[in-house]
Amino acid sequence: MTKEEVLQKVNDYCTEKQYTAATLTDSFKDKFADHFQKANAEGDINDESMIANLKFALNTAFSSASELATVKTTEFTTKENGYKSQIEELKKKIPSGQQQQQQQQQLEIPQEIKDQLEELKQYKNERSKQEKFANILALAKKDIRDDLHSSFEKYAKECEVKLDKEDKEQADALVARFKDIFKDTLGDIRPQKPVTTQKQVEDVIGSIPKVKVSN
Repeated sequence: MTKEEVLQKVNDYCTEKQYTAATLTDSFKDKFADHFQKANAEGDINDESMIANLKFALNTAFSSASELATVKTTEFTTKENGYKSQIEELKKKIPSGQQQQQQQQQLEIPQEIKDQLEELKQYKNERSKQEKFANILALAKKDIRDDLHSSFEKYAKECEVKLDKEDKEQADALVARFKDIFKDTLGDIRPQKPVTTQKQVEDVIGSIPKVKVSN
């Protein structure tokens, strides 16, 4: 098996299980595929037992990563609540007779608290973007041929996720752009419909020379 074949199986399974990039990152999947291929270089990636081993390893990794992410989020939430409490305490220290002046002056927050709040904001924003990108990618791939999924994923990584825009709108825009850029080399990127496939089968059968069988 090759690393590329393993990585494709990994991406397909993560999409199937909705394992987002916020939990199993692209960097992790690349390293996982490299390690799995080296450990099973002589194996067949399509073998049932091999696929079972790959899925088991990914499920285990996802569970561990999810638990770590939960702990991390809890830690940040606890810090955020603590900082908010400190800010409220600072507000209370302003004398009541200075209420009008308070409206004109900005409350000075310690730099350490500002830095920690900014770190929390960036962490939450990055997780939201990763989860949104995974959903956008899953929606977009429904309109793209299976054999182009790997190439499309590499192309889509360059896109900038907009948290304030609908997933479907961004997925459609990605597909349209991908189609426009590669239409001359890839042709129709849409998945084949069952009717089209059936027609192709009928055409093949119809092209087979008929043999006359005499009694």
